[in-house]
Amino acid sequence: MPRKQAAGPRGGGDPSSHGPTTRKRAREADEQDSKGTDDKATKHPPSKKQESKPATSGEDPIKHKVDTLLSKYGTLPLADLGLPDPSSPAPENVLALVYNAMLTSTRISHELAHKSVKCLIEAGYQDIETLRKSTWEERTEVLTKGGYTRYREKTATGLGELADFVTEKYDNDLNNLLKSAGSSPPKIRALLKEIKGIGNVGLDIFCDTAQHIWPCLAPFIDPRSMKTAQQCGLGDDVEKLWAAVGKDPEKMCRLAAALTTVRLDKKEKEFA
Repeated sequence: MPRKQAAGPRGGGDPSSHGPTTRKRAREADEQDSKGTDDKATKHPPSKKQESKPATSGEDPIKHKVDTLLSKYGTLPLADLGLPDPSSPAPENVLALVYNAMLTSTRISHELAHKSVKCLIEAGYQDIETLRKSTWEERTEVLTKGGYTRYREKTATGLGELADFVTEKYDNDLNNLLKSAGSSPPKIRALLKEIKGIGNVGLDIFCDTAQHIWPCLAPFIDPRSMKTAQQCGLGDDVEKLWAAVGKDPEKMCRLAAALTTVRLDKKEKEFA
């Protein structure tokens, strides 16, 4: 019995080189394969890269940014200077914050100003008696050690006058200035301005950094840091920022410090 001829090649080969039946079957096979591929694409579409949900999903975006700022940059002012308890209103802490306001408000780098404040603390000048007994030469030497050379003579004189001012007018304790002002922020500013070497910028710096120990100053963000807050998408309403920190003076102080750090280090884009 003669062998039946095969309809066409099972693999390889060009279907168009065979008869009509072979070409028809090839087309049907191609259409079936194409349909199967389309069905699979419909049932199992290519996986897309999942975009991470915004960190602020389900929560106030301002509060989220504030919390991030506090976590990354919100250290208490002068917390790294070896003061026993920088969160307490001890006379030494208030005096140290006055030094900070005096030195960082001049036209000198923040790093040198901070280093100079640290040198004053290391010399024990946060104790008013130690400051009062120091000589002009000793104070000049301490400031030179901190790199505060541009204004050292003038500042050394100002520190001596500050010692007399605190001793004679406030009985060695600037917390008595707070009492004299009746805890009124405008009156506090007016009395602090009597200290030589503290102008409006220095007053803003003091209010930023002292609101955790003098809560009546809160909420406060200095104008330069408020601009930074706007650049970070936090707006310009200090009351909203106050609410975002739960109306906690210490957190408000840390937020002001964080905004200062962001401004000085030009990190605004992290939060924009």
